[in-house]
Amino acid sequence: MNPHQPILLKSLSIIKPNFHAFTARFHNKLAESNIIMEPLSAAQFNEKSYTLYCILERIIKNIDNPSSVAPFLAHHLQFLTKRNVHQADIKILCDAFYSTLEEHLGRLFNKERQNAWLDVLKFFENFANNKLFNISNVISFEQRVNQKRLGDV
Repeated sequence: MNPHQPILLKSLSIIKPNFHAFTARFHNKLAESNIIMEPLSAAQFNEKSYTLYCILERIIKNIDNPSSVAPFLAHHLQFLTKRNVHQADIKILCDAFYSTLEEHLGRLFNKERQNAWLDVLKFFENFANNKLFNISNVISFEQRVNQKRLGDV
């Protein structure tokens, strides 16, 4: 079992009773950001609130099995494509989500939860960048050797 899974599920259980407030806060952060993609109205965002919760829950419950999460997440990333998402938007989405978690969980957002969510958001960012923009954070062994040789480490 992924060591972060229980922590992440507990975070979701804390947020769940007031998830609409969470998504409203998330929407406000996105509205204040420099996001390029076509934004949703507050009402549209609120409509998608339950879907977002279900997506998060399913990803976290299956975090140990990336091969089952990948097709599911790829399917839901198509929503961002329809909103004309740009590569820079992925980082903004992750940062806004993390900031929303930080505010919503308050003192409960301890170091352990922070690290767990950072790992999940890094996975999402890398996966989304790869699927939507064919950008990978993986480099070949040869590239790594060349970087070390040139002192770019």
